[in-house]
Amino acid sequence: MKIDPKQIKRILSGNIKKYRGKAKLTQEKAAEKTDITVKYWQRLEMISQVDLPSLQVIFKIAKTLKVPPSKLLDY
Repeated sequence: MKIDPKQIKRILSGNIKKYRGKAKLTQEKAAEKTDITVKYWQRLEMISQVDLPSLQVIFKIAKTLKVPPSKLLDY
């Protein structure tokens, strides 16, 4: 099974945005709590950007959003 990075990015971006909304956090506040730049957070939520975060960053985002890391990759 071949995995398309664009599809992974689409899923990840959508879930980050969804759970950030549920947590009632702005991109700025979420980035601050995650200890990443706002620009990087914005890139993570942009489907057009195909760069994927490291596992370490995924775990940090999940902690900020108070969801298991696997939820960020659920489709």
